[in-house]
Amino acid sequence: MMRLLGLFCAAALTAQSCQREPAASLAIRAVTVLAASRSSNPATLLIRGDRIVTIGPTDQVRIPAGTPVIDGKDKFLIPGLIDMHVHLSRTRASSMGLFVANGVTTIRDMGGDYEELRGWRRAVMTGMSIGPRILMAGPILESQTTIDRMRRDPPAKRVEPFERTRIGIRSPEEARAVVDRLAQTEIDFLKFRTVQDRQTYVALNDAANASGIPLIGHAPSLPALAVLEAGQDGIEHGFPQSFVPRSREQRLALWRRFAAAGVPVTPTLVAVERILQPLDHLRAVVADEHGTVDPRRRYLAKFLIRDWREQLLLVSAARQQILPASPGQRFDEFREMREAGMELLVGTDAGTLDVYPGWSVHDEIALFVARLGMTAAEALDRATRRSALMLGIGDSVGTIERGKIADLVLLGGDPLRDIANTRRIEGVVLRGRYYARSELERIRDTVRFAPDIQVDRWGRR
Repeated sequence: MMRLLGLFCAAALTAQSCQREPAASLAIRAVTVLAASRSSNPATLLIRGDRIVTIGPTDQVRIPAGTPVIDGKDKFLIPGLIDMHVHLSRTRASSMGLFVANGVTTIRDMGGDYEELRGWRRAVMTGMSIGPRILMAGPILESQTTIDRMRRDPPAKRVEPFERTRIGIRSPEEARAVVDRLAQTEIDFLKFRTVQDRQTYVALNDAANASGIPLIGHAPSLPALAVLEAGQDGIEHGFPQSFVPRSREQRLALWRRFAAAGVPVTPTLVAVERILQPLDHLRAVVADEHGTVDPRRRYLAKFLIRDWREQLLLVSAARQQILPASPGQRFDEFREMREAGMELLVGTDAGTLDVYPGWSVHDEIALFVARLGMTAAEALDRATRRSALMLGIGDSVGTIERGKIADLVLLGGDPLRDIANTRRIEGVVLRGRYYARSELERIRDTVRFAPDIQVDRWGRR
């Protein structure tokens, strides 16, 4: 599928180069374009179909007659945002509109119901649904021990239909067989959460490498050096603290090795921040059907609320007391990773308790600034260009350049001056189609009346 898309894109670019003066389908005039670390002088962009065909000084770009024009005066243009950790099966199909309304034009789905994810992706690609570009893992790979434990739980205590979202693996032989089978599907990478043992973990990595498919997941309960040696292609949430060196210098040396190997980490800081809130607040959010505590609550699918209730049962007062000491140390380690040159990427873990699809990517970007000490430019770069490069689609999205797909966000304030301005969305260009703020509000209003908001037809009963 991705190879076919690549051929299509190449053909589209060739066709554009054959026209001396391409007829634009949209123009954005006199807008401040944000590069990776700076603002440019006001420029004008011409878009034809889903591609940027011209970008240049406003006084030098001729807008063809009849072209719809967006006035970019006193506005700022950034690439479409990328959320590198999403669980779309949990947030459900209606959430795709929420991502777009919040300027998220690409998501990396980290495990769910393969058949429905494939269907949603095809619906977006063909224009039948409004939604972000979806790169997906399909089912989550688990240890067989984890699956056996899930099966022992009474149905009332297990909301997720894990039979459709997870695959248990008990041995190296099964690891190789599962990877071979999934390699024949339309997945973009493999995602694992737990592993049966070290031998099975190594076999997963070897099989993924042999198939040419990236293997991404939680860091297993093994020394961090063993994870590096196994060849895992990406780490979610960070490392178990008991398996990293205690000495700062030893940790920095280790992180430098991960940096040299090109292994990125997606910290999902917002998920930690939200789970540390007072239990009474979390209970109030989950119970508040009318969104008086948090208005975003009104836009969540019925299944997601059921799943949040289950997650809430796991957040005990004792855990709340233990966690605050742990995140501070984890944030220190993420700052060390950045210092050592490791790639830290923006992902929210949408589907986790009190993490909202679309909205929370702005929370995550802000935490990169507040918690990790990044500049606004650096944090924004990690939510756009760097994530696109790690996904292997940097030649198409992630920056604002001629020939690239027009996934863009028009802002009413400069995010390099204040990262909170990423929330001041005036409009979104999604694959060349412009959605003004009023249209984005209508998309949000439509989500509130989607079928999966009213009834959960997916979760276990």
